[in-house]
Amino acid sequence: MNSYLEVLQDKAKKIGADIEMCGFDKECITNVIAKKVRSNLEHEDLSVIKEKAIIIEANISVNNADKSSILDAIEEKIKEVLEKENELFTSIELQKDFMPLDLG
Repeated sequence: MNSYLEVLQDKAKKIGADIEMCGFDKECITNVIAKKVRSNLEHEDLSVIKEKAIIIEANISVNNADKSSILDAIEEKIKEVLEKENELFTSIELQKDFMPLDLG
């Protein structure tokens, strides 16, 4: 099994995201995780949501400081981070495939 798929499954489990319908689809799992984080934050105060957005460096603008816009930005940032993480894992796995064997 793809090691990053296992990482995503662990992340989903930790936050209680239901990924059963995704099977082995990493993009689906990523979307479910992002939506779950959003739904977990929806009941928080705006100040808490802003703080979380700043911590993860979500793209929030001062002019668009309403709760829904900030939650959208957080959701997008989570997807972006998980996609970059997937690319990194894939790159590492590909590098392992091309490492020379020590025949000495």
